[in-house]
Amino acid sequence: MLPGVIRVGIIDDDAIIREELGFLLQCHPDEFELLFEAASMGQFFELLNLDKKPDIILLDISLAEQNSLDQIGKLKRLLPDSRVIIITGHTEPGFLMKALQNGAQGYFVKNSRPERIMEAIRETYKGGAYIEPRMASSLLGFFQGGEGKQEGKSRISNRLEGLEPNLHPREIEVAEGLASGMAYKEIAAANNIGLNTVRHYVKSLYRKLGISSRQELIELLNE
Repeated sequence: MLPGVIRVGIIDDDAIIREELGFLLQCHPDEFELLFEAASMGQFFELLNLDKKPDIILLDISLAEQNSLDQIGKLKRLLPDSRVIIITGHTEPGFLMKALQNGAQGYFVKNSRPERIMEAIRETYKGGAYIEPRMASSLLGFFQGGEGKQEGKSRISNRLEGLEPNLHPREIEVAEGLASGMAYKEIAAANNIGLNTVRHYVKSLYRKLGISSRQELIELLNE
């Protein structure tokens, strides 16, 4: 490895994303070395060489059947000198806050300009914390009290409680995720619960509200 070259590992279950990120890194061999591209945590452990540890791990926030946010602590215990950058398609501030609270050092949104991943890796490698520029105001809002997010949650919570006062808090969290367009695995990651648990609460939520789809839920919330 050349002096100053940053070793990078990718954990993402989207083959296209892995290919795109890998291609970008390999276009700069004097600056980056791609150690592995894993589609799951299991494959990551198979590919990991403890004699050649990554400096940076790019971790998808919503691995299939797995809560990626819970994996950050495990990665940090196994690789204490590695720094984790979450890669995701979501710009909701709740994802960002949970990622940072769980130990991530960076947060990169996948639909950003491709060259920004290089900036994210460089900044994080140097000891900084890369946060997607468009999310800076959201983060500030959380530290100042999170007024915007709380108002959004309050509106949905109040509406749901008006429709059905016996909803479980998890059912309300799941409803908020569904209303914002999140996939089940993304709701699981955002709320630190399993995918099957999300499915359970979706079924119970729909049953209590007398609906059968996400679209009906959205229409009900907007009535």
